[in-house]
Amino acid sequence: MSDNILREDEVLKIDNLSMHFGGLKAVDQLSFTIRKNEIFGLIGPNGAGKTTVFNCITQFYKPTAGNVVFRNNKDDVQSLIGVKVHDVIRKGLVRTFQNVELIPELSLIDNVMIGAHIEFKAGLVSQFLKLPNARREERAIREKAEKSLAFMGIADLKDQQAGGQPYGVRKKVEIARTLMCDPKLIILDEPAAGLNDTETMQLAENIRRIRDEYDCTILLVEHDMRLVMSICDRICAISFGKFLALGTPAEIQANAQVQEAYLGEKEAEAEKDMEAKEPAKSVVEQFKDNLLGKEQ
Repeated sequence: MSDNILREDEVLKIDNLSMHFGGLKAVDQLSFTIRKNEIFGLIGPNGAGKTTVFNCITQFYKPTAGNVVFRNNKDDVQSLIGVKVHDVIRKGLVRTFQNVELIPELSLIDNVMIGAHIEFKAGLVSQFLKLPNARREERAIREKAEKSLAFMGIADLKDQQAGGQPYGVRKKVEIARTLMCDPKLIILDEPAAGLNDTETMQLAENIRRIRDEYDCTILLVEHDMRLVMSICDRICAISFGKFLALGTPAEIQANAQVQEAYLGEKEAEAEKDMEAKEPAKSVVEQFKDNLLGKEQ
């Protein structure tokens, strides 16, 4: 295992990370670093291993090999390998999921308050009897939850049940819940899935605001390339669990290996030939436009 060392401007390092399921190498010797206050994208075709990387970072999966080094919310640098899943959040590393994980019978504010469970100090008896210390804690956490919901623009819905809300609102609730943990790094797993264009634009603005106002770093997995290319500072592209490329949105957009991973080698070559013969916009050009967030 590598040394647990980060540069002063880095918050996370993935070092030769591998995750094998029997003979399947879901992640294969992957390495990259994420800088402080960066919006960092992780992209790749379906089945590339993106969510597996997330699960290894958060220790939901125990990696076969490699290291995950994190600068926690106390500014201490440590390896996350071997840390219990429920303790990772205490380090300031939180995540959302592809499928919204809310309790439908609870109100929006109660769902958000669950995100602050690590802050509860009062014991079970104090909470059951509603002793003064328990009431003070709950009051403070409720105020924090109201602030998170207001930040996401849904404070007026706080007392409504989560199960009856539109998908876009439930997505906002899940992100609001991550803000309850004073995060150092937020991992967003396909946050734009199921959103319409207007909601996706609002999401992009919210991600930038979270980075700026909560002074944290964002790691984003997303299939909406226009969203990724419009908000990410740097992007790492992977395919079949292996590293493909790392760079700015423009560099990733122009990378031949990334184009091949998305389009396939034969189609990419055929489109290059078509580009040379026809002035009309080819599939490769449309793909590049999509990566850069241009209108078709």
